[in-house]
Amino acid sequence: MNKLELPEYSAQAEPEFIDAATAKAWLENVPLAIVAAAQHQLLAQLQEFNLFALNAVSRLATLEALREAVQFVEIERARRFTNRALPMAEAESAVFDDTLALWEQMHQGYLRCLAAAVVGEAGMQAQRGLVCQRVLSYTGLKMFHYHRAYRQVPRSVWRELHDGYARAEALEAADDPVKDYLNRDVNDTSPRVAYLRAALLGMANPNELSQRQLTFVAFLLERWAEKVEVTTEPPEEDVAALVVDLAGDICPERDGEEAAEPRYLDVKRLSKSLRNRIGLLRKGESPAKLALGEDCVQPSCEHLLVFLYRQWCQVKLPRAAERKRTANPAQTCQGMESIHYYVSGRVFKQPGEAKELTSAERDQIAAFGRVSTRDEDDYSVVHGYLLEPWEIEDESTQGLKMVRRAARGGKRYTHGMLVAVKPANSTNFILGQVRWLVQNDAGDLFAGIRLLPGLPAATAARPTGLNVVGAKYVQALSLTSVAAINAPPSLVLPSGWFKPRRVIEVYVDGHVRVRLTELLDRGVDYERVAYEMVP
Repeated sequence: MNKLELPEYSAQAEPEFIDAATAKAWLENVPLAIVAAAQHQLLAQLQEFNLFALNAVSRLATLEALREAVQFVEIERARRFTNRALPMAEAESAVFDDTLALWEQMHQGYLRCLAAAVVGEAGMQAQRGLVCQRVLSYTGLKMFHYHRAYRQVPRSVWRELHDGYARAEALEAADDPVKDYLNRDVNDTSPRVAYLRAALLGMANPNELSQRQLTFVAFLLERWAEKVEVTTEPPEEDVAALVVDLAGDICPERDGEEAAEPRYLDVKRLSKSLRNRIGLLRKGESPAKLALGEDCVQPSCEHLLVFLYRQWCQVKLPRAAERKRTANPAQTCQGMESIHYYVSGRVFKQPGEAKELTSAERDQIAAFGRVSTRDEDDYSVVHGYLLEPWEIEDESTQGLKMVRRAARGGKRYTHGMLVAVKPANSTNFILGQVRWLVQNDAGDLFAGIRLLPGLPAATAARPTGLNVVGAKYVQALSLTSVAAINAPPSLVLPSGWFKPRRVIEVYVDGHVRVRLTELLDRGVDYERVAYEMVP
């Protein structure tokens, strides 16, 4: 554990507040309803305040007076970069940077208080637990906003988190009871709980979770982080221990490299609590009665708890399909219309409609034996149906890990989106769903793609029924069956088409009626359904 390195105080620093009373008076003139302006004012004044020499007791009281206003502004500003496609737009990235900077200034302020507690400054001995909890809490808030933006948490922030807990241990304050009235549900906390909240959320594969799921997990961890113990000796378990390296800069893991400053996370109580809740949910108990919140619904609640149990309490199972490392270029496109264009190799036109050739097309057939495709190539440009260069980093029969370098540019992507990928060594496209996304500081976009079973073909679909008159076909895709995994033939339709036993018309060398029998997959912009032929 190194000495705390903080910026030198400046004789030129002139903050507009220097204690709790002046901070509260200053806040009365901050336009909190105009959150962008409020954030800039708070950031500017905290930067000045953190460079101003002041006794630790007054500094701590001032920071405590500012916490609620900072929390409100940061949550409101975060709406500008959450629930957005990646990579971030320039304006969204600027708000993200400002939000992170304000969290960092709060963190630095409490670090100055921690430095005073370490050297035994007057009045700080009794506050060491509070200060340690706040230091760890603001590191956790920085990490949470990386997760919400699907940005890679830098190793330096993981190192900061572990270092903060090591200092709480050194001050013998790790389990000191602390109140945090900014928590959504539980005010009782401690430095250990603040540390574990950040660590467990980082272990929960946050790049795979939706915004709603991320918020829900953060809510659960206010209470559940307390169920995990941090020990210096491995707990008695039949599986490899979950290890933290307090001198390291990575997420806790099992079977990792040997730790220089090992601590072990005993998750037995958490594991039991999760198993009990999953069992009761399967028996029909309501999530609300299990203290999972009024807005938690089945079956998604149970699925999420099972997912969390696997991340926190189990050794990672071997992949069902082995992945192999590669560096294979690929072309990728997104969205039903674009995918249909490239899978079919031509512009979509209403099936079965006879079209009279133009004189130019008759001349092209006479000269070349076919109609020129130049117009269709131009069509792909006009409509944005451009293939993007990505690189496949590793692959299996069930999924791909891909990256698009920042210099390449391209469209924005969201979780659950339908994509088509054509590896350089393949003549065919394969369909997949974006399972996870993360952007690094360099702007590179990484994506995990879950492959949809079957070979794709372009088709078209239209609704049928007594109230449907003159309906036109829309682009759709079909997938062949895969006997090895018992995957039936399926249709990939636009969102909202599936209703049990609904009959639609599909064009396959002629008009064919099919009945939709089962929803197999649902993404943000498509549905994959099983079907049966209608005589």
